[in-house]
Amino acid sequence: MLYVNQYHIIFAFILALGIITIIPSVFADTFQVSIIPGSGPSHYCSETATCFTPSILNISPGDTVTWTNNDNVDHTIVNGLPYANQIGTIFDSGTIAPGKTYSFIFYNAGTYKYSDKIDKWMVGEVNIGPIQSSSAVPEFGSIAVLVLAISILSTIVVSTKIQVM
Repeated sequence: MLYVNQYHIIFAFILALGIITIIPSVFADTFQVSIIPGSGPSHYCSETATCFTPSILNISPGDTVTWTNNDNVDHTIVNGLPYANQIGTIFDSGTIAPGKTYSFIFYNAGTYKYSDKIDKWMVGEVNIGPIQSSSAVPEFGSIAVLVLAISILSTIVVSTKIQVM
């Protein structure tokens, strides 16, 4: 005989909580930023704002930015601008060798200016705004979490009653 006890309820709660926690990461995106060839030894890219392509990104909380070093010299990406007192307090890539990458996940909304710690004329910006809805993913609003939790619990209770009969 199968019956619902406290362990079934705890399991259902943990399962629902796990699904709710995973949902935002499913919709997170990865954005690519290229460190252009020749940006290290030359100030030219700073005049055209093309050291990083794109030099300004607009993303949502939870999205990842991956910088790829397409130059032939090392680069170090840090938050902050070279003339600021605090650089690298939020992220610091360490040395990115030619052909290598560095990724950072932005969780908090705001504007993050960044620069190259080695070649100080190289600057860019990441703007993290509210989560953008995609046309491919419908917007369900805050009620979706409640509906999901109720659906999971209802399924467990109904299946348990059917097995008891």
